[in-house]
Amino acid sequence: MTGASREPFESDDPPGRVDPFDLLGIEPSFDIDLESSRSRVRRRIASLHPDRFSDPLVVDRATRESARLNSAWKMIEDEERRANLVLVRLGGAAPEEDRSLPPDFLQDILTIRMELEEAIASSDASEITRLRTWSETLKAELRERVRQGLEALGRGTGDASEVRLDLNVWRYVQRMADELDGASDSEGSGV
Repeated sequence: MTGASREPFESDDPPGRVDPFDLLGIEPSFDIDLESSRSRVRRRIASLHPDRFSDPLVVDRATRESARLNSAWKMIEDEERRANLVLVRLGGAAPEEDRSLPPDFLQDILTIRMELEEAIASSDASEITRLRTWSETLKAELRERVRQGLEALGRGTGDASEVRLDLNVWRYVQRMADELDGASDSEGSGV
């Protein structure tokens, strides 16, 4: 390398191998300041814009590093994914390592999913609204329990398996909320 400035790259590791918090230089926590973190990440990505470099190899590395940073940010920005990252950092099981759910949860969610399918098929707006309210309320409760559980784990007093259980339920409820959003979107565009 001649007198050119140093390349602003971390490494060539794929995004999944480097912890997103470490990659982005964000203190690992469930409760982060999303706005200030987003601003820092955007500035960092802007410093990697391909127009800033003339060497095609450097442009390629800058493009790959930008993709890594964007991928890491998407993980941190999503509350459920961020909670999973923090749980693993605190010694808890990853989602693919522990898929446990509360007793009877699968039966309950199956019943609710059937109600959702019927509401969507019949375009029952009030039922869709009821189910959306149910999912939003449950997600808010789960979010708070997870937040408190992660805080307790950080102090050394929590139970990682309880947090994992809540996160596993959160994943199911989020999928249903996504379907409800899709039902609302198609409801508004079809008539």
